Amino acid sequence: MGSVVCGNLTLDELVEDGRVRIFPGGSALFASCAAAYLGSRVGILGNIGEDYPRPILRRLRTLHIDLRLVRKTEGSSTRFQITRFNGFRRLRLVDPGHRIVVPRSSSLFEGIHLGPVFNEISGSLVNTLRKQCDFLSSDLQGFIRTASSNGVVRTVPRSLSRIIGHCDMVQASIEEARSQTRSRDPRAILSRFLAMRVRYAIVTMGEKGSWLGSQRDGSYFIPAFPDRTIRDSTGAGDVFAGSWLSTYLSTKDPVWASAVGSAFASLASRRTGLSKFQMSRSELFRRASWVYNHVKTMPLVQ
Repeated sequence: MGSVVCGNLTLDELVEDGRVRIFPGGSALFASCAAAYLGSRVGILGNIGEDYPRPILRRLRTLHIDLRLVRKTEGSSTRFQITRFNGFRRLRLVDPGHRIVVPRSSSLFEGIHLGPVFNEISGSLVNTLRKQCDFLSSDLQGFIRTASSNGVVRTVPRSLSRIIGHCDMVQASIEEARSQTRSRDPRAILSRFLAMRVRYAIVTMGEKGSWLGSQRDGSYFIPAFPDRTIRDSTGAGDVFAGSWLSTYLSTKDPVWASAVGSAFASLASRRTGLSKFQMSRSELFRRASWVYNHVKTMPLVQ
C-alpha cells in the first residue's frame, strides 16, 4: 500500500555570496526522500514544469521514489529564490506553478503527507486524499503563504480548521504556528491544534528542538541533536515530517518517530540538495537514540 507525499516539486535559486545555484526543492521532495531512505515505499503526487531537469527525476527513481503521480504541466515549475545574508533568509516566489489535480487513481495508502509549498493543494483535494489513506499528516507551510507584488513570501493567518480537522498529525514551524494561533508558548500552540481533533501536533524550532503534542499522552519536548556543522537547513522540517511519518507507520511510537525526525533533520542540514540523503545509517540512529534519551515529558498548557 505504501505512502504518498503531496506537493509540487520546486526549483530553488540559492543566492549566497553573490553566487546563484539552482537546487531541487519542495516539501514533497525532501519528505519523500527521507521516507524512502528509511525503507518506506513512497511516491509523490504533484506537478513539475517543462523546465524541470530530467537528471533529478532519474536520481529520485534511483532512490526508489515512485513518480507515476507526478504530472508534467505546460510552462515553468514552481520556483523560489532564496537569499541568505547576515544569518537571515529571504524567500521570493518566482513562479507559483500549477494546482495539483485529483489523481485518477483510487488506490488506498497507508499514509499520505500534505506538503504544499504555495497553495497548490485545494480543500477538495484534501477531502479526496483523506478517503484514500489510513493516516493523513500535513505541514501547514504552503497553506498559509502569500506573496507581495515583488514576490517576497510571508505567512498570513488563515482559517485552517477544516484542513486540520481532516488530519491525524499536523506540523508547523514555531513562526508559522505563531502566525496562526497568536500564541508564543509552544505548549499552548499544541493545545490549540489538538483542539481541532488531530491526534498529534508538532511544532519545530530548528536548533532549539521541537515539541510533540498527543491527544492521549500530553506533550513532549524533543531536543535537537547538538551539531555545529550545519550548512543548509533548507527542507529540515520536511525531512522531519517524512521521517516522522515513515517511522510512526512502522512503530506506532510518536516519540521515537520524533527522535528519528530530529536526528535526520540535523544530519540532512549538513549538506545541500539531494546530497542531504548521503549519510551513515548508524550515525542517524546513534543521534536518534541520543535525542530519545533526552526527551522531556511536559504538561500541556490550556
